[in-house]
Amino acid sequence: MKVVLWILNILNPIVLFAAAGYFAMGDIEEWVIYAGAGSALLGLIIGFTGWGETVPPRWFWVKSSVDLLDSCVLTALSYAIQFFCIPAAVAAILELV
Repeated sequence: MKVVLWILNILNPIVLFAAAGYFAMGDIEEWVIYAGAGSALLGLIIGFTGWGETVPPRWFWVKSSVDLLDSCVLTALSYAIQFFCIPAAVAAILELV
């Protein structure tokens, strides 16, 4: 699970950039929204279950005031947003090719 979360965090900027480009074009297909909603549910599940993997042990807790607001729910929502953008990123890449 740790490796999957690590890979997702590396791919997150690429996915969000490609999805933003797809949504900016304005030609949004219906299947992208439906696939994004299904992926967002999967992202919520992964966010709730994987939150414990991303929290450092107590002796490494050196966080800024913004990081202190991080919680299980906010982590799950961020993964849901990232997973919602994956079908849009795939559609953007397919349109470019």
